[in-house]
Amino acid sequence: MLDLEKREMLLQGIEAVIKDMENRYSISELEDGVLKYIYNRYRKAYQFVEEHREDDSIIYIHGGMRAYLDSYSDWNNPLLGKMGNLEKLYDRHVIKHSKTK
Repeated sequence: MLDLEKREMLLQGIEAVIKDMENRYSISELEDGVLKYIYNRYRKAYQFVEEHREDDSIIYIHGGMRAYLDSYSDWNNPLLGKMGNLEKLYDRHVIKHSKTK
């Protein structure tokens, strides 16, 4: 189980990605194709962390950045930085924690 500080860092990072996507794309864009897939992954991840159910077997945020780039090739999009930072946090706090159980 994550401590409160790490959980809050993850929640803030996930929320930043979700809000960026909601501000950058229309609802119809977020309900279709790769964006739908990525957006739903982050929304589920937020729910799992908020409910203290973080676990590397149920949270699938890894690969979101790559999936975005494969579809859009928009290397200058600030969303990518947020996704990358969140993947690093996730690696450091959730995956590392799961492997030391």
